Amino acid sequence: MSTALRSARRVSGTITVPGDKSIAHRAALMAILAREPVTARNFPDSEDCRRSLAAAEAFGVEVRSEIKNEVVLYPPAKLTVEPGMVIDCGNSATTARLVAGIAAGTDCIVALSGDRSLSRRPMDRIIDPLTAMGAELVDSHGHLPLTVYGRTLLPFSYRLPLASAQVKSALLLAGLASRCGVTLQENTVTRDHTEIMIKALSGEISVRDVKPVVQEDPVDPRKKRRVRPETFKREIVLSPHAQVVGGEVDIPGDFSTAAYFLAAAALTGGEISVEGVGVNPTRTGFLEHLKAVGATVEIRDRTVRSGEARATVTVKGGSLKARKVASDEAVGMIDELPLVAILAAYSEGTTVVRDARELRVKESDRLNAIAHNLQAMGVSCGMLEDGLVIEGAAEPSGADFVSFGDHRIAMAFSIAALAAAGPSSLDDSTSVKVSCPQFYELLGQIVTK
Repeated sequence: MSTALRSARRVSGTITVPGDKSIAHRAALMAILAREPVTARNFPDSEDCRRSLAAAEAFGVEVRSEIKNEVVLYPPAKLTVEPGMVIDCGNSATTARLVAGIAAGTDCIVALSGDRSLSRRPMDRIIDPLTAMGAELVDSHGHLPLTVYGRTLLPFSYRLPLASAQVKSALLLAGLASRCGVTLQENTVTRDHTEIMIKALSGEISVRDVKPVVQEDPVDPRKKRRVRPETFKREIVLSPHAQVVGGEVDIPGDFSTAAYFLAAAALTGGEISVEGVGVNPTRTGFLEHLKAVGATVEIRDRTVRSGEARATVTVKGGSLKARKVASDEAVGMIDELPLVAILAAYSEGTTVVRDARELRVKESDRLNAIAHNLQAMGVSCGMLEDGLVIEGAAEPSGADFVSFGDHRIAMAFSIAALAAAGPSSLDDSTSVKVSCPQFYELLGQIVTK
């Protein structure tokens, strides 16, 4: 059913967004391997995170929730999965890939399925390294459904061939489950919530960043150059004796959710503050982008709890200008790239987004979805194999947007409608329940009449 979208000359206000989905997934699933209970505070009530709670229960975790937005997870004395049970991961790729890693290091046989969208997403990126560790996985041409036959795994060293926190996390959880050492090297630094949580719950893990060093230029000794002494940027080492004990995980507000409201401020020239939102450096590349295109960003009241930094973030809108987004920057704000594209539509000049091929294998082909909807607004948007070229328009028009069943596309173009000339609608808004059921309620709080 089509939904009419709000428009607003300007937005303003202070809001709090639900807990970080990425961290909540990991808290729910790491409880499977814990020795003692794990208490997760500010746990979000999204469909994706419910899938991870249900997966934990399938392994014998007892889930109690007596206080709103708080879950206490009691690990099983012995990991068991009922024979023939299929864990339905719904739309959650994080659930599927992390559970596959856990199952690989146990003596359980675990079958994983998902909805139509998830069943199209690639799983070979975890199947290949988990097989190399010694697990047996039976897949459907590199996709779900997937059956994992757990084994005692071998110590494993691996250079991640693509930037993926989910792959990294699956391998670390496999190592935890089988008590085998794992060494991972990243060419591009990705979200490090798994590493932080393992340490916060008393697991043995180390992280080493490879910093550039200054050397003399071999051609001209009068000059200096910065050289990285190793070919990767970060190394993560999980001890073979690592074991999650348990404890508390205080989940900050989800930055990827906050980004929609911060983008709304930039788009309309308004001012929005989001309190208690996560500001983990692997997640906040979008703030640097906002500053680069002309918005003002203020971060205050920084604190760290459960190893995760959080703060109040305020964005004030300004005149927007185009810029190029590529390489590590594109990877670092992969969830926010639909918003980058929408800001580009309202900016002066031509924006080029490259190195965003991963958007093609999300809940939808997001490159196609973005281009389709921007073109419906009268914006010139060309597709590249790994990105987009967007010509800023003087006044993009309202449009009948298509969500493609993708929560991030639905939310992003609900933001685009705020500043559009004329009315807009969305074919289906129900997908927002995947990550933020409160999205439209929060949007109503910042729209001034």
